[in-house]
Formats: sequence, structure tokens, C-alpha cells
Amino acid sequence: MLTPVVSILCITYNHQQFIRTCLESLVAQKCDFPFEIIIYDDASTDGTREIILEFQEKYPEENQ
Repeated sequence: MLTPVVSILCITYNHQQFIRTCLESLVAQKCDFPFEIIIYDDASTDGTREIILEFQEKYPEENQ
């Protein structure tokens, strides 16, 4: 992956009902520059972490 030009920061806690839509909208962006998505989950207890891990597996090129 090229050095990111844009970093997207996403902080979440117990956002299970929103995080999938958020992440889908982020990865759907069309742009002509590299970007990275940095997600911080503050120890969610509602399944948010599992959804984040699902996206991490689906988009392994961002796992660095």
C-alpha cells in the first residue's frame, strides 16, 4: 500500500447498530489517492468489536 495521504479516524464504543453502516460507507469511497482507516474500539461489549474484525478480515490490505 502507498503511504496514506488521508487518515480516517473512527472511535467507537458500543456502536453495534451503527458501525457496519459506517465502515461500509468508508470503504465505498472512490478517490484517486491512498487512504487508511484507523479504528479505536474502547472495549465495546455489544458486538462492535466482532464487526470491526469482520471488516479487518475482508480488507486485509489495510491490516498493517
